[in-house]
Amino acid sequence: MRYPTQWALWMLAIAACLAPSPPAAAAFQDTRENPLTTVTALRCRFTVRTSVLWKDGKPDVRTEPVASRLTISNIDVQDGTADIVGPQGRRFATTVLSDGSLFVMESTRGTMHVTTIFAIESSPGMLKAVRAEYGYEYLTVPPFGTDPTVWQTYGECEPGA
Repeated sequence: MRYPTQWALWMLAIAACLAPSPPAAAAFQDTRENPLTTVTALRCRFTVRTSVLWKDGKPDVRTEPVASRLTISNIDVQDGTADIVGPQGRRFATTVLSDGSLFVMESTRGTMHVTTIFAIESSPGMLKAVRAEYGYEYLTVPPFGTDPTVWQTYGECEPGA
């Protein structure tokens, strides 16, 4: 019975010697740098929109081409701030940087806009992006019941300095 235990200890010792150390294991991992950590401005264009209208309480999804542009400037991922210039004018925004995405959020007049820029190129020098709007204006005068506004546009953003 002594030999199986001794054999197991030898196998464990050999495995420990062959296993890479944490620094060596880190060397094998993908070391690409997130391009969104240093971006300070983005020029975005969106070409496709999906929107939802409620009919008899059921969502009806529609897709249509659009030509929408948006400029995000003064991006500071450390402070979590940015400025947005778009069709509704200039607005202050909050930014959140994740491992592979930059979220830019602003809220005006009962709506929440979230623009997500992904650290993935859609074409050379351009990053994939999605912009969403969610909104509902609760009316206390007739007409009382309006439906929520929900849409997403899809496109790309060009990082700038």
